Amino acid sequence: MTKVIDPTTLTSKHNGKNRTVDLIGVSVPKSGPIHKKAVRYTKSQMDHQVVTVVSDPQVSVTDDGQTQLYVYIGNFMFNTDLVRIGYARVPDMQFSKRQEFIRKQQQAKQRGYGRWNTTMAKI
Repeated sequence: MTKVIDPTTLTSKHNGKNRTVDLIGVSVPKSGPIHKKAVRYTKSQMDHQVVTVVSDPQVSVTDDGQTQLYVYIGNFMFNTDLVRIGYARVPDMQFSKRQEFIRKQQQAKQRGYGRWNTTMAKI
């Protein structure tokens, strides 16, 4: 089962042990309205779900030692969903699925979703 720590950090039981996972390829503001929306959305999608985590050969651990992974619910990759709806941007890092993430980010920008919504009040 999965528990949401913040929009890009989850804990999941793996072989009986809790494991903290950071999502590859997503960066969400640390506070503010987008952060709050991203937390609510991530919890609605991920809390208590059985997920599959997949590593990336180009990515290891974060500077603070967290494992970075792609997280799937069934065949659906959650990482790209945060980018697609505009709650996350693609950070300046290399990973094998980067082009797919950049495409989703461009679509979110073009559609004015989430952080790319220019009519949303900047708080």
